[in-house]
Amino acid sequence: MSHESTVRSFADEVHAIPGGENLELCYSCGTCVSKCLIQQKVEPDYNPRRLLRMVMMDMREEAFENPTTWLCSSCDLCYAACPQEIHISAVIGAVKQLAIEAGYTSPLTPAHVDTAACFACGTCIEVCPYKAISRVSGEVEITDRMMKGTTLIVEKEFAQVDPNLCMGCGLCASSCLASCITLDGYTDTQIDDQARAVDWSPGWPAASGADWSPQVLVFVCNWSVRAEADVAYLSAPPDGIRVVRVPCSGRVTPTFLVTALQKGVDGILVIGCQPGECHYQEGNLVEQARLAMTKNFLDLLGIEEWRVQFAWLPTDSRGALSGLFEQMIGRVRELGPIAWRPELG
Repeated sequence: MSHESTVRSFADEVHAIPGGENLELCYSCGTCVSKCLIQQKVEPDYNPRRLLRMVMMDMREEAFENPTTWLCSSCDLCYAACPQEIHISAVIGAVKQLAIEAGYTSPLTPAHVDTAACFACGTCIEVCPYKAISRVSGEVEITDRMMKGTTLIVEKEFAQVDPNLCMGCGLCASSCLASCITLDGYTDTQIDDQARAVDWSPGWPAASGADWSPQVLVFVCNWSVRAEADVAYLSAPPDGIRVVRVPCSGRVTPTFLVTALQKGVDGILVIGCQPGECHYQEGNLVEQARLAMTKNFLDLLGIEEWRVQFAWLPTDSRGALSGLFEQMIGRVRELGPIAWRPELG
């Protein structure tokens, strides 16, 4: 057997990895590109069709360095539209696996774990859509406040994020029971600062009647808004509305909601992708379940559950935001000012 016959091509290597077996079925129609929000919102050079062509042409280094290899979040909007029924994200995943094995690294900024604070409960492992988090053991520096700030080295278990698999959705950060996972640009403090960027002093007692105007906080998933008109609308929302952008609706925690209501907001709207269209697979469903639990807590505080709402926004919607905002403002206006709100100083 000749040496040439034993050397596998790049396409052969991709084809041999589970998920890459449909590589050759692509005939470069471009339907996947037309469905992809990454190409439209983040990276103009993102193009699954071209990446698959690079593989077929044995352009290994070019494929490993291509943003498509690293930015695909496996939302699978392209899968449903592909006329060849190619699971494109699986093929890209095979290319990514080979890139990692070759020593290439993801350009994305991963979530960070405070190993000293982590108590390895495993919640983040369960919620991560990308299996990017694992439980490991190792030596960790811990400052013992009971011993006047003495630094101790202890052996313990903690969560560890694989930077090449993390996609930066923030689901781990919003689910962490110890609040020890952070995501650059979307830390708890950064999101809270955005929410309070306008001085919404609640005032006691709150004004009511015809002169009263609701103050509504809107959390919007970065990936749920596609139309340019809607993006512009978010940049200049109506009076009384403060918009906070998040990487995924699943990044919104109950703490954000309750704190905002205590600080002077009259209603909160969380906008996420429609089921089956979540950029991070199931982040929207995680948030919907979380809000359902939050509403039970609001009832204990004497706050109407209708003050917190979740809305689906299909990726093909156009001009829907203004209607959602008006509907939310109308609902809160009917409820009136919150009758009881603890002053937190």
